[in-house]
Amino acid sequence: MSGGRRPRNENSLEVSLAKTLQGKTMGVSEVATAVQKAGYKTTSPNFRTIVNQTLIKSPLIKKIGRGQYTAK
Repeated sequence: MSGGRRPRNENSLEVSLAKTLQGKTMGVSEVATAVQKAGYKTTSPNFRTIVNQTLIKSPLIKKIGRGQYTAK
């Protein structure tokens, strides 16, 4: 096992996604890119998948249409 440390973020991914989606509607890839541009750190090779799962499960985020999400 490698000793890679997990990057620490100020907010959870869920909170960061909700903030990024405030007043906007975005697709999974868009929001994954936007949340990283906003300073969310990740070393995940499949970050988009994690974002997708978080969007689906989160009570802070509303699904608008197929692959389109916004903050509640």
